[in-house]
Amino acid sequence: MGVLINKMEVREQKYWLAWNRVPGVGASRFFKLLEHYGRMEDAWNDSPEVITAIIGAKACTEWLKLKTKWDPEDELEKIAINGYKVLYYSEADYPSNLKKIPDPPPVLYCRGQFKYGDDVAIAIVGTRNPTLLGAYNAKELAMQLSQQGLTIVSGLARGIDTEAHKGAIEAGGRTIAVLGCGIDVVYPKENEALMELVADNGVVISEFALGTAPLTKNFPARNRIISGLSTGVIVVEATSDSGSLITAGFALEQGREVFAVPGSIGNEGSKGPHQLIKQGAKLVEDYHDILSELRIPELAAGGVKSESISFETEIEQKVYSLLKREPQHIDQLIRQSGLTSAQINSTLVQLELKGVVKRFPGQLFLRVT
Repeated sequence: MGVLINKMEVREQKYWLAWNRVPGVGASRFFKLLEHYGRMEDAWNDSPEVITAIIGAKACTEWLKLKTKWDPEDELEKIAINGYKVLYYSEADYPSNLKKIPDPPPVLYCRGQFKYGDDVAIAIVGTRNPTLLGAYNAKELAMQLSQQGLTIVSGLARGIDTEAHKGAIEAGGRTIAVLGCGIDVVYPKENEALMELVADNGVVISEFALGTAPLTKNFPARNRIISGLSTGVIVVEATSDSGSLITAGFALEQGREVFAVPGSIGNEGSKGPHQLIKQGAKLVEDYHDILSELRIPELAAGGVKSESISFETEIEQKVYSLLKREPQHIDQLIRQSGLTSAQINSTLVQLELKGVVKRFPGQLFLRVT
């Protein structure tokens, strides 16, 4: 697909952007044009008869429509005004992992920037409507893997994606958000602030032209980039028809590892991960499973072991021993312990301060491991 260069000339850049905007000209047709002409400017200025022979009549018609109303200079101006960056496939700084997948995106619009080490990345994806435990697991895995030097990749969607990005940022790590719309479009709207944080602590990217709406048809294409940037994909809660399973499918096609976090058999969100495990995905109990499978050395000891906790009283130790890795209601702890409500409340506060207990809304508590 051509020789790598350090920087493409601006004259050619605008035609890459222009062709990338033509409906029906995806990565495959784009690279057919590039292979035929060597320069996308030459393709833009050729006759409809020749273009039709390469990309088909329908895509050619869309190209002709765009030519009458679109100046290739416009996209470059918008990029410069907004401070965005574009990475082109032929340039040397295009992400190395993504360059190896079938039909890689010809261009990547970016907010923020890639850095050395972002090729050691793991994707965390899942349902937009997670349980409390699913959201917690996604965030914890993102934090722990970030602390081990991995970049966290996800799709900025509600639910699991959101928790994954937040976990990476809170751990001081790097994260990449891949959008199914233009990078100048905020979707979902409530993640506008998170999108800014991701750009400040990593990079927000899209293969779609500026102004592209978050159409349903865009998301499978987005998912292949999520897996393509990563060395492996972790699915945390997903229904059996979830788009996260599409991401896992792309991961397998691209030679990436697939991981799945198991859950309760009564939870619809467990069906996707359980299905993947039956098909050979690696079962994840904690972040060590991922590091081991990817053969990434652990940088530092992680987790909290009960023998390393300094319990002030026997009551603290007793309450901690009753807590599980699934949220329990405070009433359940009171019944199991035989302690008073006041004793349980004060003890849980102390355990929270030690960082070994997590409190959820609705008086639910979980043991941190």
